[in-house]
Amino acid sequence: MSEANVAVVKSIYDCFDVGDINGLLGLFSEGIIWDHRGIGAPDSPKNKLFRGKNGVKEFFDIIGDNQEILEHDVTDFIASGDKVVAVGFIRARVKKTGNEVASDWVQIWTLRDGLVCAWKVFADFTADAIAFQQ
Repeated sequence: MSEANVAVVKSIYDCFDVGDINGLLGLFSEGIIWDHRGIGAPDSPKNKLFRGKNGVKEFFDIIGDNQEILEHDVTDFIASGDKVVAVGFIRARVKKTGNEVASDWVQIWTLRDGLVCAWKVFADFTADAIAFQQ
């Protein structure tokens, strides 16, 4: 099951890279928990817990409205049971301020029956918050 789960997660990144948000939403369970909370990021509009597919769509709408993704690389996948850990890097520009943010990240994906039911990211949330400040 681990390799099948990695394939699902890779498909999600493929969808993200081409802007196919509806395609990636099709790989999520209805009750998905999308956790983009981190310490030190009160100024980031995406620093919160999103619930359900509509919540995840809201998350990607926030990104599209507020940031331009300049670089997004996924370098490693580690699978164990129902979890896939992805390791990568992102660089983005906040549209309102023009400030850039860059961070290595780790994302933990939990899958059930071939669909993502939970996601959590670990990144430099403070750098993200600073980029949103005027």
